Amino acid sequence: MKIQKNVLLKSILLLSVVLVPSLLPAQTNGLTLAEVRTKVLEGNPSVQEAVQRIAAAEAVLKQARSAYLPTVTLSGNYGLVDLSQHPDSMPAVRVSDSFKQGYGGLEANWLLFDGFAREARALGAKYGVQQRRELADETRRLLIQAATISFRQAQLARENMVTAEQDYKFNATLEEDARKRFTAGVVPESDVQNFSIRALQAESAFLQAKLDLKTAGTILAELMALPDSQLPEAMQPVTIAFETIPSVPVMQGELEYALTHRPDYKALKSGQLVLAQRVRMTKGELMPQVALVGDVGYTERSGFSTVSDHGNYDSFVGIAASWDLFTGGRKVNTVKEAQAQMRALEQQEESLRLSIRSTLQQRIDEAETSKAIFQRQEKIYNLTASVRDSVEKSYKAGVESITRLNEAQTDLTRAKVAYATSYIAYQLVLNQLDIDTGRILSDFK
Repeated sequence: MKIQKNVLLKSILLLSVVLVPSLLPAQTNGLTLAEVRTKVLEGNPSVQEAVQRIAAAEAVLKQARSAYLPTVTLSGNYGLVDLSQHPDSMPAVRVSDSFKQGYGGLEANWLLFDGFAREARALGAKYGVQQRRELADETRRLLIQAATISFRQAQLARENMVTAEQDYKFNATLEEDARKRFTAGVVPESDVQNFSIRALQAESAFLQAKLDLKTAGTILAELMALPDSQLPEAMQPVTIAFETIPSVPVMQGELEYALTHRPDYKALKSGQLVLAQRVRMTKGELMPQVALVGDVGYTERSGFSTVSDHGNYDSFVGIAASWDLFTGGRKVNTVKEAQAQMRALEQQEESLRLSIRSTLQQRIDEAETSKAIFQRQEKIYNLTASVRDSVEKSYKAGVESITRLNEAQTDLTRAKVAYATSYIAYQLVLNQLDIDTGRILSDFK
């Protein structure tokens, strides 16, 4: 029975060695956060979609400006005419004939006045281009946010893999030492089994962290529009560099910057300008339209039975005016619709302003708390590492029990995970502040 247990323990140790590779090296040649963001903005199709929407808005602007130019139309027709005339002045006379007729002409129409509707339409289209550019920046901002979160999650997952592997190696080493002591009859077999269990637990944590890394990598690969669903090794995020953490920004300055630079807020402002011009345009359509018109044409008739074939030229130049006096309330209600949408957008702007202020206040509160937690977790980790090393020496000297060593090692593993998590949490909340204010976009202008 004892031989079977030893074989089982050796099999577990061998399995652990196969599943867990050597200690993960630091990704000094991996991608930094700035590089990931750049690649996302270069490759993601949503960015190109936004660019095409800007092009579409610019085409709409050119359409609106074309209303200032005259319209020239070339027209023509050819067909069979069946004519019957019975003049009232000559009751006894009736003329009936059929003939072929062809017409060709050139018409010109130049709008002179339409209640300033075309001016408002052109200005609205101009503000529409501006709004599309701001919405394109908003697309970039949201892509940067998604990439940043996934990048930080990948960094944390990789750090957790390192921590789990270190925990595994520690227990695997002590397992081998305990086996030697068990063979010599110094310690019970339960000591060997204890370290085997701890190694397997560390191995499970390693596999979970590896899954988290793959998940984050899949999201980053999608954001960067890579051909494969996973990041290649050369494009893995760099490991965490526990650097000096920056200070927490001031709320007032962050809010002022956000209300000036955040693209979705600016797009709402531009949307108000678009609707203001739409109100002007709909009011202008209540006014008369005056245009300079002219045409020149030639009509050819042939196949008469009573008269000879003939053709004639005609031309006209003049002023044409039209004014819709009654449309069943359609135009008046179009104005009311535009005005109501304008007021709704003003309320939407106020709602977004309140949301931005609330979000920034939450971020700053989170940043202050995250910073305080990180500073404490750093101290806890350093103290826990010192305690674990001391307990390990005492255990090997036969002073401390295996239970105490298990506690010390578990505390160290948890402290290392909490230390890395708190660091990433603080870095991420600072990243989110830059994203929420729109400041991050200044790096990509």
